[in-house]
Amino acid sequence: MKLIRSVNYLLLSFFLLFIIEGIVSATNVEVNGQTPEKVLEGQEINYTLKIINIPPAAEKISFDTDLAKVNNFHLYNFTNLNVTSDANKFDFPVSESTKSIILNVHGQIPQITEKKQYEGITLINYKPQTGYAYDRIILTNSKGNLIETVETRPFEISIPEVESFNSKMNKINDPFFKKYLQDLHDKGLVDESNTLADHLTENNEWPPYWWAIPGIIAGLVVGFLIGVRFYSKDDSDAGEDTE
Repeated sequence: MKLIRSVNYLLLSFFLLFIIEGIVSATNVEVNGQTPEKVLEGQEINYTLKIINIPPAAEKISFDTDLAKVNNFHLYNFTNLNVTSDANKFDFPVSESTKSIILNVHGQIPQITEKKQYEGITLINYKPQTGYAYDRIILTNSKGNLIETVETRPFEISIPEVESFNSKMNKINDPFFKKYLQDLHDKGLVDESNTLADHLTENNEWPPYWWAIPGIIAGLVVGFLIGVRFYSKDDSDAGEDTE
């Protein structure tokens, strides 16, 4: 019985030692600067990472960011190693002699609002507001196998217009008109949908011209299709003339 108990204690000691060693040897990243979870388009971001406890087996650290370059600043600046890069994805070689990395990340939040003009009408579309990160850091060995993934710092891009429009939608109870306005907004008619939403929420009724909006959308679609058709025809005729 004593022998079994001693063996159990020994196994438990080895297990705890293994866990402690794993915790101690894990790559540690210290962040100096602000990395807010919710940001605005074009907002400038500047922070520094200090990476220590790099595993001896690591041969490469891969950095990836969704930030965009700002003017004359480098996106990545490894200040203690005299290395810079403006690429969003950058692989940095390391060895057992690499004790620490001090990395300054300087960029801006990407633009996700897209505006297009079509015969006097402005169409506004938005790319996704989530799924972005300040940095994604992974460590791999000489064979390219993953050793460790360092915690990713995500961010969400806030669009004041979208938040304002959603606030207006919450004040509208009629499901038909609510869906109607949302469809207009999703199709890019942001100004028109906001004008109608303002009128409805302020006067509790629709303006007399609300029925004309579907015609505008239909006109846009038809006009676009006709434009594509004529453009294709012109290209075809040009090809025949060349021959």
